[in-house]
Amino acid sequence: MDRHLFAKKRVSLAVSLALGAVAASPVMAQDGENANGQMMEEVVVTGIRSSLKRAMDTKRDATGVVDAITAEDIGDFPDTNLAEALQRITGVAIDRDRGEGARVTVRGFGADFNLVTLNGRQMPTHSGLGRSFDFGDIASESVSGVEVYKTAQASVPTGGIGATINVLTAKPLDNPGLSASLAARGVKDQSSFTGDEWTPEVAFLLSNTFMDDTVGIAITGSFQERQSGQASGSNGNWLERDGVGVPDNGQQINGPVPGDIVGLPQQQTYTLDEWDRERTNAQVTLQWSPIETLTATLDYTYAELDLRHTANSMSVWFSPTGQSGNWVREGNVVSPLVYTETNNQPDFSMGAFSDASINERKSTGLNLKWDPTDRLSLELDYHDSEATRNPNSAFGSSGQVSMSIFGRELTSVNYTNELPVLTLGMAEPISPDDLQISGSVFNNNWADMGIEQVQFDGSFELTDTLVLDFGVAQTEVDNYTAGSNVQRNTWGQNQTSAFGSVADLVVPASLAGVFSELSGGDQVNNNFFMANMEDLAARAEFLQSLPESNPMHLATASNLGDCGTGFCASSTPDSEDFFEEDTFAAYLQLNFAGEIFNRPFNVRAGVRHEETEVVSSTAAQAYDRVEWRSTNEFEIIRAEGSVPSALAGEYDFTLPSIDFDMELTDNLVLRASASQTIARAGYGSLVGTLNLPTITRVDQGIPGEAIASVGNPGLLPYESDNLDFSLEYYYGEASYISAGYFDKKVRNWIAGGILENVILNDQLASPGLGPLYNDAAAALQAQNGVYPGNAEIRDYIFANFADQPGVDAANQVITGVVGRDDAVPFNVNTLTNSDREEGIDGWELAWQHNFWDTGVGFIANMTIADGSAVYDNQLNESQFALAGLSDTRNFILFYDKYGLQARVAYNWRDGYYTGGDLKPGYQTEYEQWDANITYELTDGLVVFVEGINITNETFRSHGRSQYQTYGVGQIGARYNVGFRYNY
Repeated sequence: MDRHLFAKKRVSLAVSLALGAVAASPVMAQDGENANGQMMEEVVVTGIRSSLKRAMDTKRDATGVVDAITAEDIGDFPDTNLAEALQRITGVAIDRDRGEGARVTVRGFGADFNLVTLNGRQMPTHSGLGRSFDFGDIASESVSGVEVYKTAQASVPTGGIGATINVLTAKPLDNPGLSASLAARGVKDQSSFTGDEWTPEVAFLLSNTFMDDTVGIAITGSFQERQSGQASGSNGNWLERDGVGVPDNGQQINGPVPGDIVGLPQQQTYTLDEWDRERTNAQVTLQWSPIETLTATLDYTYAELDLRHTANSMSVWFSPTGQSGNWVREGNVVSPLVYTETNNQPDFSMGAFSDASINERKSTGLNLKWDPTDRLSLELDYHDSEATRNPNSAFGSSGQVSMSIFGRELTSVNYTNELPVLTLGMAEPISPDDLQISGSVFNNNWADMGIEQVQFDGSFELTDTLVLDFGVAQTEVDNYTAGSNVQRNTWGQNQTSAFGSVADLVVPASLAGVFSELSGGDQVNNNFFMANMEDLAARAEFLQSLPESNPMHLATASNLGDCGTGFCASSTPDSEDFFEEDTFAAYLQLNFAGEIFNRPFNVRAGVRHEETEVVSSTAAQAYDRVEWRSTNEFEIIRAEGSVPSALAGEYDFTLPSIDFDMELTDNLVLRASASQTIARAGYGSLVGTLNLPTITRVDQGIPGEAIASVGNPGLLPYESDNLDFSLEYYYGEASYISAGYFDKKVRNWIAGGILENVILNDQLASPGLGPLYNDAAAALQAQNGVYPGNAEIRDYIFANFADQPGVDAANQVITGVVGRDDAVPFNVNTLTNSDREEGIDGWELAWQHNFWDTGVGFIANMTIADGSAVYDNQLNESQFALAGLSDTRNFILFYDKYGLQARVAYNWRDGYYTGGDLKPGYQTEYEQWDANITYELTDGLVVFVEGINITNETFRSHGRSQYQTYGVGQIGARYNVGFRYNY
């Protein structure tokens, strides 16, 4: 056997990965290297068919199941970012945020089950809560290629049960000489109501080598501005009640009965959103190769996302009492077709919102590669990376000021369409003169995550056909999150502004014609008023500053903002969480190439051992008392200072893996893999902070659901036993058919648990759980013959018990008194590892075909995924199910000849469970059509037109029943026109 048989296979894989590995620059063909470190000669290949051939070669030559996208693929696909390019790979689906791909699901496993690395390095996240890398932070022009490892290998970092996704960037010594490219486009986003008609995006690359190609520098940069919008309808919360909670009052059609799980709507909202996003990416890479066997690489990566959001909404609240309805039954799940209430919630609310945050990502890395002998290769890699999220406005990360008009007499919602249709009856026609400033909320959120990582890898040829890979790594994660809240819970009647008018700050608006892409949208024509949130906050501050200001009408928030009132955010955190995770890893891996019956085969077997220590410390909020400020809401008031605490956990895993592939014929490849992998819990689940709600509720002297939550630093990672089999037939230069089967048995599932009716703080005595409330209710019931509502009880207490402790009639506040009133009982949500094992299996089918030399071809793939962890909507109990599990299909038709390239891409994802152990949520199926055309005007200069979501597809989510709408909306199409020039 040729002693370099195994090495040649590695080189072939490297070629397929690296040929297009220069951001936005197809002419920069690589003299590069793949994940296994093999060098190759310079090859220049361009065009759709060429890039697809390289992707096919990657799949064919890999040991294990590996897919890849080169820079040319990313540039040529009609995709805004990496996530949208990755969805074209078999088994990969995406979640969208603001109409743009943000996170990936692989083989039914959601974002936190997949590890994303940058040049093999683990990256921090700016959310501070999850481990999922948000692809929206990185523009596709800044990336040279992407590897998707669907099967495990000991040399690849753990963390991905679905897949490990490695994002690659360009290196100058891989392409000696001067290379440059410039790309620019104008973006027309039809989803925006108020944005500019066109916004710009530009990207460039400059690479050169010096001193006989021993020194090189590559600089890439991009800037994107995008203005987008969204029109949506939502229900803030569906309450689930037993059928006994809905009265049989003669106003029910097909009404619920005891034992039914009844969905009761609590709110109906329509919102018009606008986002203004500026994204800046840059990378500088320096390389030095003083001798042929030694290369040093120093790189710096910077990414900034400046995101601003404004919105206006109109909303109504329900009691909810199940007053009147036309119901539909699905088993024992009962939902309203039409739900109606009268005179229960008199306010008609209109909200103005303003959010602003800035995310930054910085990474500095140093890599040394040395081949001391022909058989030994060594590599040392170090990086220090940081991701931060900070507020970018005096009004905080998010701000809301609400206005209300009172006099709502009838509220009815029809749920039989995609979009719920609201019918609203007011005592008088709405007028801007009747608007009053009501409640307001200003939140600040901070996150700062740092990852420092050192990796040492080596490869030694023991014999001509046997190679030993080995390595160790140390990864330290420091994660800080904090938040502050300034909130005025003055949402009800007689609690709003009594001074002046806001009529001069508002403009009339209508929803007529807004929801044109949704069934039921033609019936939504409600009128309301819109305003700028900052103008409302300024007016409210002015009103509060007047000498005659009465706190009863313009109450001060329990926590003041930096401006000294309740109408701005606070830069002083209410709570701070600190999290540290330290992981040591070591691996050994043997690679063997041989022959059976004169047919070549490869075996890779390895083991990886990891040890992890976790420390979670916090400065949690201290709580002081409970105040009854609003009709139905009892506010938990924070005290000054905080309560420190710390928790710790540790674990270790030994993870074996083995891959086998064999060429049954010259064109037919068989693969089999087995491995154990882990996926760690999200950082937010590991932080041991006790979080209490801002408000609680009381109804008829009975406490409502007051839900607290606490994380668990002792959580173990998910652990999976994996099997993969595939058969691949390569019958043309860029044509193949493949079928693969995967099976995963997952343990240590992280499931929610509830501790019920826990008294967490004796100081939190509730005025709704004591003698004043009970005596007032009894007197009013005796007087009127019916049990009174909270508004009547509240007024009675002010009128008859004004001299009692805790009753402040002048300021309309009732405070709970320790010893007289009972403390608030909480249901505490926490997380634990269950001992159950769930299976997920499925098929991946792909067909890539080129029609001879016509330039026409297609790519078709589908994934069929199934699992045992499925939510049963008929059971009203805590359950576990795997979120994100769904089937997917993709189809791409392309043409590439005579300088003209064209693609039409179709993507479909089936509906899937989104989460919720007690109350499930579901996303309905989604499909999208994209297209692009590129034409080469001259050598190196191409122009292009792209269309995203050209058929204006919509989205929708719901609860146990499709009639229980959670959210539904439309985002519209987006078109890009631009050019690329390569030198």
